[in-house]
Amino acid sequence: MTLRSRAATLLREPLVHFMLAGALVFAVLSGRPPDPGERRIVVSEAVANRLVERWMQSFRRAPTADEIDGLIRDYVMDQVYYREALRLGLDQDDEVIIRRLRNKMVALAASEAEAATPTDAQLQALIDADPARYAAEPLLDFTQVYLGSDTPASRAAAAQALGALQGGGAADAYRQPAPIPATFSRTPASDVSAVLGDDFVAALGKLPVGQWSGPVASGAGLHLVRIDRRDPPPAPRLADVRQKVENDWRSAATQKAVGEAYVKLLEGYDVVIERP
Repeated sequence: MTLRSRAATLLREPLVHFMLAGALVFAVLSGRPPDPGERRIVVSEAVANRLVERWMQSFRRAPTADEIDGLIRDYVMDQVYYREALRLGLDQDDEVIIRRLRNKMVALAASEAEAATPTDAQLQALIDADPARYAAEPLLDFTQVYLGSDTPASRAAAAQALGALQGGGAADAYRQPAPIPATFSRTPASDVSAVLGDDFVAALGKLPVGQWSGPVASGAGLHLVRIDRRDPPPAPRLADVRQKVENDWRSAATQKAVGEAYVKLLEGYDVVIERP
């Protein structure tokens, strides 16, 4: 086999292709990205590595030599169009570009706060400031009598039925057929809301315990309700709500960091407002 034929055989090997492409990226495409106004485009090793890393994050595998070449061609094309667009002033007064750059500045300001880890004392302070926000979902105990759709006639019947129930009458004598449980025992508020609606659950919190009240409207119609038990929700414990309160802490810390960073930047500008 001649030297020429051996070289041709080697060049057909995929591994050799990958090694040559890597060498090309390392040897030719190096240096820091230039100013957008320059006419020279250099794809540095850092840029090439970043392109490969993004590919691997998307496709969960290393790119082939041809795919690396394609990534580099796309990057060069982006740079050409980007710099020519800047020369033409296409970035001026473009709301989309302005908003995206603003979002990048906000992300830079927020990055440190987003990566911070709060102490238990900081999280507990948030719970103490608003315990109702972190309290466990209430469990509801009540009995209901469904009276039918919400109409003037059913409301008139509700007044009569309420008086009878308060006087010791039998609930079944007034209950209309419906696929709704007559009694809810230790039922999470969200489960009751799924059946009867949020407004119904909110109304339960205003009713007295141990006596028939109503009518209370739900998505199904009208009900007479007797609250059988009402326990105050237990005080929230950090161990039970850590993720939620940590999310709140980080959100507040991020907003504070972004606001403070903007104030510092704004101090370097002389803002003149000419109102129409």
